[in-house]
Amino acid sequence: MIRWLLLVPFALLIAIGMSSVFFLIASMVDPLMATLTGETLFVGLWNLVDAVFSSQDPGPIVAEAMLGVGRIMFTLLVLPPLVIAVISEALKIRSLVWYAVATGVFTASVPWILRGAARVANPAELHVSAILGLTGAVAGLVYWTIAGRDAGGRGTPPPPTASSRLEK
Repeated sequence: MIRWLLLVPFALLIAIGMSSVFFLIASMVDPLMATLTGETLFVGLWNLVDAVFSSQDPGPIVAEAMLGVGRIMFTLLVLPPLVIAVISEALKIRSLVWYAVATGVFTASVPWILRGAARVANPAELHVSAILGLTGAVAGLVYWTIAGRDAGGRGTPPPPTASSRLEK
């Protein structure tokens, strides 16, 4: 019970933080991500400034913009590790590979799931999906390091050894 109340939320918090840092660094270092992020932030910021200055009451506009950014961050950075952690804890999965691959694949597939349209992807979209996949893999690895090795609580105790039988 304490595991679900303390360790799992703590591990998720650290994993989400580390994957956010990775995503931020990848958005600055990777040329395609830097261009995409820079253009998106530039256009979004100026659209927000234009809307704020053309409105009588800018409060709701700013609140809606922050809510939109929060939804995007939750969907890309919080939801995938949370879902994989809950599934893994319920099924008592303890594999490092599972955490890294499942979280990475789920994170990379979020934009495709939300889009809902089946079409051939261009190389830039695949590149962004690869960065998102690595971001998810970082979250999965960090979560596994903190809490995933003991998923579902302690397992069955190891079988007695010959030396422990002789001690009795």
